[in-house]
Amino acid sequence: MKKKICYTFSMKRFIAFFGVLSALTISIFSLGQKESPSKTGDIMEKSESNSQVNQGLVPARILSLVPSTTEIIFALEAQDSLVARTDFCNWPPETKNTPSVGGFDGKTISLERIVAYKPDLVCLADVMHNHLIQPLENLGIQVFMSDSQTMEDIYQEIFALGSVLGRQKEAQALCDLIQAQLEEAKNLVASKTTGGQSAPQKVYWEVATSPYFSPGKDSFLTDLLAVLGLQNIFYDLPQSYPQVSEEGIIARQPDLIFFPDYNSLGLEAAQAIARRPGWQNLPAVRDGRIYPVDSDLFSRPGPRLGQMALDLAKLIVSQKLVLAEEGLLSQEELVLKPASFSSKSQPCLWTTNLSTRGEPHLGAGL
Repeated sequence: MKKKICYTFSMKRFIAFFGVLSALTISIFSLGQKESPSKTGDIMEKSESNSQVNQGLVPARILSLVPSTTEIIFALEAQDSLVARTDFCNWPPETKNTPSVGGFDGKTISLERIVAYKPDLVCLADVMHNHLIQPLENLGIQVFMSDSQTMEDIYQEIFALGSVLGRQKEAQALCDLIQAQLEEAKNLVASKTTGGQSAPQKVYWEVATSPYFSPGKDSFLTDLLAVLGLQNIFYDLPQSYPQVSEEGIIARQPDLIFFPDYNSLGLEAAQAIARRPGWQNLPAVRDGRIYPVDSDLFSRPGPRLGQMALDLAKLIVSQKLVLAEEGLLSQEELVLKPASFSSKSQPCLWTTNLSTRGEPHLGAGL
């Protein structure tokens, strides 16, 4: 029987809302007690300690149940080994050429269907897919557990998966690309001033309502904002995605509001936020700085991290959304949508799409 090996990469993920290689320092500004991540070389060392090496054997048949991990596989140019994915593994566009085993939740996917693809490595999401670990290992199928929360976790997973797939050079190139994009985004925000004042500094990122949830200290979104010189208003809360109160949001007076456009409502959803009782005096509402963002992209801690920063930077300096005196937004809206990229070229190319209505899209994270 094939030797059972579990590649572990696990740091406790928030499931309900959808998750020597480089000497450059990851450019993340520290917020409060939040520490800056270490160098990417240190991250590589940590990622290697999280994986058991399979005696030099590179998996030839990979099945991924994690959208962000699927994106990493493509970004590492290892997609020829990908034999199956989930319905929610929808980026890059080339994923449509790979068979799907069904939905995202492991409980809706039968073990028999997974085994039918004869994988020698299955990529799972920690917690959500834990029930599949033992049955797969009993069959001699190796498992890679994904659980990226912070920006450093993303680097670690890229390096760990690159090591497992024999794509160390590609992992280095990908992380270097992300690094360059983060630096470009940071410089774009830093260079933009409005009326002699710096760009708004405090951000409320809405993950969900009824009840409200927002990124906390241990979320890659908090790290991403920090790279841009911005402060998540809930950076001090210890969880990755803590439940917050409406009173707390109002009291912290955000200058910008970002929210995932799960239902492609765009301007309508932004107007609804502006009309919430008690929100009219928030700086973000007064100034019309309320932005819908693509719910897939910004819920996935994966290889498009650098382009997320670039897209946010363009939004922050755009001044495209304005709030009229009567409390309504203009007829323009900015919705971030993906631009196609070739898996054989740079893996993270995006564009800002100006429209009045976002196109329908899935809202699956991870």
